[in-house]
Amino acid sequence: MALSNHLYLAFKKPSKIVALSRMEAEQYRGMGVPEEKIAIIPNGIDLAEYADLPPKGSFKKRFDMDEDEKIVLYLGRIHRIEGIDILVKAFADVVEELDDVRLVIVGPDDGYLGELEALIKALKIEDNVLITGPLYDKDKLEAYVDADAYVLPSRYETFPMTVLEAVACGTPIILSENCGIAEYFKDKVGLVVKPDSSHIQEALLEMLLNQKRQNIFRENYKTVIEKFNISNTVSKLEICYERAFSTES
Repeated sequence: MALSNHLYLAFKKPSKIVALSRMEAEQYRGMGVPEEKIAIIPNGIDLAEYADLPPKGSFKKRFDMDEDEKIVLYLGRIHRIEGIDILVKAFADVVEELDDVRLVIVGPDDGYLGELEALIKALKIEDNVLITGPLYDKDKLEAYVDADAYVLPSRYETFPMTVLEAVACGTPIILSENCGIAEYFKDKVGLVVKPDSSHIQEALLEMLLNQKRQNIFRENYKTVIEKFNISNTVSKLEICYERAFSTES
């Protein structure tokens, strides 16, 4: 398919186009962008903001949860494309097998909250689900720190920064394979699975029941997240710009 004039200017004329992941790079190739024009440079995160994390247990205390209760955390906008309904269905099956586990949903409503609440009620798991609305700054970090697993079951996602935030807090993650960021973390600090309830359920049970595996993921987080230090991203972008200008000249 021929590119429109707009896409030609956006994807053909520049010397370099930055993709956040191999998934995004593949999309650019499909739009006709030449391989040599694509530079894969993931987003970065300011690790200084995670140097002094809240003490473990702060979130549970704030929301009157039992100290031994396990937390499955979703943090992001409440929209169908994020796959929260998939997570809720998977969690309903987990509740059948595990006691003292809570699904915590954090984030602003993006038009899907009513449908999500109806699903939770239909599955009769209201007592096992906590919906907090959006949390920011220290309150958000407390949620990450207390979580046993952060889950992002998206139907489609390019580069969600919440994953970097979770890893920076040392929280094990479970990601849909449809998340472009998944390639960076698979089997290092978490699990990558298909975005369906059965696979999410299996991953949740493995994470919650296999403390040894969970500990390994937690131990690996510093090595993995350092690659996404914002200073590294800036350095890669500077090199990319220098090469682009050099090519133009």
